[in-house]
Amino acid sequence: MEKKAERKAERKVETRNEMQRILTSLDERWVGAASRELCGKLNTLVETKIGQGVDHILAWTKFFPGEADLSSFIVSQLGQREVYFPRSMPDRSMNFISVGKDWHLDVETGLYGIPEPKDSAGDAYDMANAHKTLVIVPGIAFDKLGNRLGRGKGYYDRFLGASEMLGCIKIGVCWTLQIIDKVPISSRDIAMDWICHEDGFFSTSEN
Repeated sequence: MEKKAERKAERKVETRNEMQRILTSLDERWVGAASRELCGKLNTLVETKIGQGVDHILAWTKFFPGEADLSSFIVSQLGQREVYFPRSMPDRSMNFISVGKDWHLDVETGLYGIPEPKDSAGDAYDMANAHKTLVIVPGIAFDKLGNRLGRGKGYYDRFLGASEMLGCIKIGVCWTLQIIDKVPISSRDIAMDWICHEDGFFSTSEN
């Protein structure tokens, strides 16, 4: 059993390293164009499939090489729904702060150098609203069952694994090249309800 867990951990590291290498090599011009396509698909998914009853969106901003830029999606949602960005805590927990149209001005450098909203930027997200919440989740790799491989710190798995967040809808956002046959997972890993990429989206419950 211990050796099986070790092999799974090794596969996670190997998959993560290979996908980070691929993402780092992507042409930023392609990333920009593909990001606009992805945001369009994300808007369609939200408005036609799952948007009714969603009042809160937990999103994020581009930071890592090759990562999607969700700016146009965020702009389209501001005014319709409350949008929040994450703050990473030293204990590897996250909280989310609401942002407005000038969110680029209300950020500061957080842990790992990632820009995060200042506490004064807006209101703190209340987990009591989970049943009316859509969480846009980044990842290194996903599979068609919705399994996700993150960057190894466990922030999203801990946040989404909280009992208070069970009612939220989870959308994994990635490029088609990040969808692999099988993501190595552990019991703590949280699966997505939907996957959205630059070419479309699908419900993981249908696979």
